[in-house]
Amino acid sequence: MIKALAFIHKIDGLSDIDFRNYYENKHAPLASSLLTLEEYERNYINSELNPLYTSLGSISIFQYQSMASLNIIGKEMSTSPGNILRKDERNFMDVSKNYHVLTKSNQLTKNEFRKKIFYPIKKYEDTHLLEAYDGLEKISDNLLVEPNEIIGISEYGITQEISLETLEKLAADHPRAITASCIK
Repeated sequence: MIKALAFIHKIDGLSDIDFRNYYENKHAPLASSLLTLEEYERNYINSELNPLYTSLGSISIFQYQSMASLNIIGKEMSTSPGNILRKDERNFMDVSKNYHVLTKSNQLTKNEFRKKIFYPIKKYEDTHLLEAYDGLEKISDNLLVEPNEIIGISEYGITQEISLETLEKLAADHPRAITASCIK
C-alpha cells in the first residue's frame, strides 16, 4: 500500500479551530468532489499539545492501492481541478511550509482511531520504539520511498485504555511524537 503523508501548515494568525473548520467544511469536500481519492484522512494537530509543531495544522493521509492510482491523482492535479485546489489552499494553509512524503506502508490493523500519534523515525530499530507504552496500537510503519533525514513515520492509534500519565510520559520521553485527532 502507498501512503502520501502531507504535512500541512496553518497561515499565520489562524487558530487550530479555524484551520480545522475551514479544512473540514470547505477544502476537504472540494477536494473530494474534484479528485479520485481512494482514502483521504485528516489528522488535526493541537498546537498546545505539540509545542515543537505549533504551525502544523494537519497530517493528511492519501492512501492508494497502487502507483497507477497515485498517477491518476497526479494527472488530476496538473489540470483545472488542481488549480482550483491550489487557489483554495491559500485561504488557510501556509503553502510555502507544506511538504509531503511518499511511503510504502505495512498496514497492521484495520481498527479506526479518533486519536493518533505519528512518530518520525531515523533508524529501523526505532519503528518499535513506542510499542512499550500501554494504550497505543501500532497502525503502520510508513517507510519513505526516498529516505532523507528520516526513514519513516510510525503511526499509532491511541486506545481508550491509555492513561493521562502514560501520554504525559510519552510526550516527555519523545518530544518529536505528534499527537493528532483523526477524521476520515
